[in-house]
Amino acid sequence: MKTTWRVLVSLALFLLALSPLHAQAQEGVREPVPHDHVISGASLILLAGWFNAEYERKVAENLTVGISGGWLDLDDDDYTNVSGFLRFYPQEAAFTGFYLGGRAGVHNVKNGDESHTSLGVGVDIGYSWLLGPGRSFYVGLGIGATRLVSGDLGGASATVPSIRLINVGIAF
Repeated sequence: MKTTWRVLVSLALFLLALSPLHAQAQEGVREPVPHDHVISGASLILLAGWFNAEYERKVAENLTVGISGGWLDLDDDDYTNVSGFLRFYPQEAAFTGFYLGGRAGVHNVKNGDESHTSLGVGVDIGYSWLLGPGRSFYVGLGIGATRLVSGDLGGASATVPSIRLINVGIAF
């Protein structure tokens, strides 16, 4: 378990080092986004029996809150989760650029008649773009991990990865 966290922290630090923060410091603060909401999902992974969707709301120029949910169908096991999250965009333009975030939620694994539920808290790191003439086409990537802090997932790992392969959506 500790090795997993070390790998994730190392990956986060590596991504931070490669992030465009240095270039943004030279450019100054990005232009604020005219939108207050984003709805997105990873529709490309539906073919694999995996789904996630998010709603994100801007509460300040550099801060958003939201809710996400997803499921993963693994032969006999079904995994579902619902989480709330908070994301900080250091370049002062929510929904665009690099972000750091935290999350908390409920995770459930169902195997036949058995169902196991746990609460978890975690961290995320990612990058988002708003594209198009109205900056309303959203694309987001990210990675993170959630540590299960209560409950029982029937012997499943106490650390759950969170991956935003390619979330596509709309800003409004």
